[in-house]
Order: sequence, then structure tokens, then C-alpha cells
Amino acid sequence: MIEVRLPILRLNHVLGALAAFFAAVAIWPWLVPPVPASRPAVEQSMVAPALSPANLPGLAAYAAIVERPLFVPSRRPPPGVTSSIEGRYRLLGIVGAGAKRRAFVADGTRRIEVGEGDAIDGWTVKEIAQDRVLLTSPAGEAAALKLARAAAEPTKPEPGKP
Repeated sequence: MIEVRLPILRLNHVLGALAAFFAAVAIWPWLVPPVPASRPAVEQSMVAPALSPANLPGLAAYAAIVERPLFVPSRRPPPGVTSSIEGRYRLLGIVGAGAKRRAFVADGTRRIEVGEGDAIDGWTVKEIAQDRVLLTSPAGEAAALKLARAAAEPTKPEPGKP
């Protein structure tokens, strides 16, 4: 009778088979397309409308948050803090050509160019004067952004005179 010898499994064979198995498991997601998960149908009335910056109210609508801070026990702003538009914006300059005028306003590092009739956070530019911009709110409040004059440079003494 002929004796059949079976190969002896060695550690290298087992490790090679394990490596091939793990390689197949790692490649599997790219070979087989994913099965779409079935979702239950949702009624249109249960879906919240998508928010975009275009349909959010202006910052003036949130004035109550500034007027009554949440994390201050007295629910009053600290003294010296102004909640109006005058404290938030700074008038940088005014440019005029004939009857048309434009104003440059700063909000921190953001720079805004506005003309008469334009809006800034719900406030409407009513008038651009030579040294100020007059604004009105939808509630009828009025505010003015005044142009700050540059401080005069200190005069330097002439050389040779104390």
C-alpha cells in the first residue's frame, strides 16, 4: 500500500492564512456596494424647516439677550457696557461725490460700506452727514455714529532748543 503523507502545518502557514483573511476583510467594503438602509417614512409636518443665514432675523432681534445677560445674577449688563448700536459699531470714514455719500463702518475686524437706505443689523441708515451717520431702528429708535477726529500730533521741539 502506498502511504500518503499530509503536509505538516507550520506556524508560517497559519500566519499566512490569517494575513490573507484580514486582508480580505479590509478590502471587502470596496468590493461590495453598500446595502441602502431602509428608513421609516417621515411625515412632512414632522420635519423642521432648514435654517439658513438668509432667513434668520437681524442681530437687533436679539437685543434682549444683551440687555439681560443669562449668566449675571442681577440679569443686568455690567456698568459701562452699552447695548446700542453706537457701542458696537465705529464710524471709520465718509466719502461723498455730489449728492451720493457712502460711509465706512467697523464692527471689530469686519468692515462694512453702507449708503443711505442700507441696513446694518436691522438698523436703517437714514442720513449720512459730513461727520456722522444717523440710524433708525424698526422700533423708531434713533442713533448716531460720530466720526472720531484724529488726535493732533504733539509738536516736536526744534533741535538745539530745550
